[in-house]
Amino acid sequence: MMKMKFTFDKNLVAQHGYSLEKIYDYIKGRFSEKGFVCTSDNDVLAFAGTGTPNDYGRMLGMMMIFDEAEWFLNTASSWHFTTDESKGWEDVLVQSKSKRDKKMAVV
Repeated sequence: MMKMKFTFDKNLVAQHGYSLEKIYDYIKGRFSEKGFVCTSDNDVLAFAGTGTPNDYGRMLGMMMIFDEAEWFLNTASSWHFTTDESKGWEDVLVQSKSKRDKKMAVV
């Protein structure tokens, strides 16, 4: 089953003037709009797909939202995605930060 999970650096969240509660509420709201279920909202914020064929496209849409959100990239300490836990997890945060760094280097 498709899943996505996040952790945040509490110090960076505070340094940037955010609260972990508001970040969690925002992210949970976005996932809820797409029909995803929050499976964990403690130190790890996690969501699971619904098992429908639309999950993959909606999950990619969620990735695009966070991939472009500077506040997210500045406060997240991990961001992982899997289509099947037995096949492992993809480190989306490392990929997004690398892409952002390459864009900044071009400018």
